[in-house]
Amino acid sequence: MIDLSYQSMEVLLKIYIGQNIRKEGILQSEIKEKDQAKLLLKEGLILEDRWYLYQFRTTEKGSEIAKALVRRRIEEKRYQLESMLREIPEKVLGFFIKRYISENFVFRVNKPSYIDSWQDSMLSDSRLWILWDKFFTALESSGLCVKTYYYVATRGGERRDIHYVISPEIREFLISAFPREDFTIDQENVIKLYSVLKKLERILASDDLDFVRQQYYQILKDTAVSEEQLAGIIDAMNKLGITSEYRGLLSDKKPFEIFDPSRFDIHLDKNLIEPAVNILLQQKDEIQTFTTDKKIPNLEEVKITRGILNEEELGEFYIIVSSFERQLRDFIKTKLGKRWEERIQNDFQEIFQEWIKRREDDKRWGIEPEKELINYADLGHYIQIVEKYDRLFTSGEDLASVKVKLIDWYRYGRNPIMHSRTVTLEKFIMTQSAINFLREWMRRKSE
Repeated sequence: MIDLSYQSMEVLLKIYIGQNIRKEGILQSEIKEKDQAKLLLKEGLILEDRWYLYQFRTTEKGSEIAKALVRRRIEEKRYQLESMLREIPEKVLGFFIKRYISENFVFRVNKPSYIDSWQDSMLSDSRLWILWDKFFTALESSGLCVKTYYYVATRGGERRDIHYVISPEIREFLISAFPREDFTIDQENVIKLYSVLKKLERILASDDLDFVRQQYYQILKDTAVSEEQLAGIIDAMNKLGITSEYRGLLSDKKPFEIFDPSRFDIHLDKNLIEPAVNILLQQKDEIQTFTTDKKIPNLEEVKITRGILNEEELGEFYIIVSSFERQLRDFIKTKLGKRWEERIQNDFQEIFQEWIKRREDDKRWGIEPEKELINYADLGHYIQIVEKYDRLFTSGEDLASVKVKLIDWYRYGRNPIMHSRTVTLEKFIMTQSAINFLREWMRRKSE
């Protein structure tokens, strides 16, 4: 066991906890104790890294020592921390743990300025924000939290806002030691309408009806919010002159229109966020539910109504799907460079041989073979290529999203149209949404 002074152990702890700000580590500029840092480097407990700016990270040996120090500190400070947090209402504490601590290691120091989610909208309420500050002040004073700067690669390396940071061991302790309950399922189903309606507010500003419908459908699918839930609150606002009546996804017009954006936002805050905050503060036990008597067809019923594309629409759909695939192939070739075919042959021998076989099959059947082998690629091949060369095609964070959208494009668009299957409005919307996402991805990676 390495004999470290108290000061050196404190620096090691700060680096170990603070390095969770980014995988590259904590900024070296945040470590003021230069002599202790040099000692930790000499002992092989930390290492220097550079990703546009200079960072410190713990080595494997340093991490093992730091983990033991963190666990010891948790035991030493446990009762002190529990005493400090008694002033925070149980449901508020549950909200912090469930909605933030259990999902991340990095947390804001300043009140949310850009608000999109219902969680952040609630957190921006001064009553909750005071308790949030008290919660992290307690963690920091107990040595279970580090304040440090986030940073990015732009402009050759740029320091951003300061954040609170914890380690996996601290998160595990907080989750096990404090309550994780805040709202019932029914309450949350009402509150999450806030996030959905804020997203829809931006989408409905577009005059492109197809775009509105595609994005609208995707949001409903992603959030598992039903049109019945939306119809209830929209029709309530319609009576106040804030919106139109709720028309639905399959309307020839927009699903609904917002006449007064300012009052729209105020209504959401007053009827969704404020009651939710009151529930956490135990000043109120329930939140208003919104219902409608309208019968709104679900997506299965769409097939029976106007959901099946006619011949002209099918022709347009074929052009959309096939032109995107040509774009995708050109994009892959461009990113791989002039010797793209050689790279595929070297790195994907099975795929390359499969393309060769498909070209030979064309010749055997009297079909003019494709001039470029990549024209024989299918979904699995595209995904394998993107995964293999992830640094060329994605930044890492969006790889999963790209794969999901490629699958959506293939499943809802390419397969049905190429195999003469029924194409419903649902499939059209899903395909167009996927293609829009993928084209934007290709545009970004081509810049």
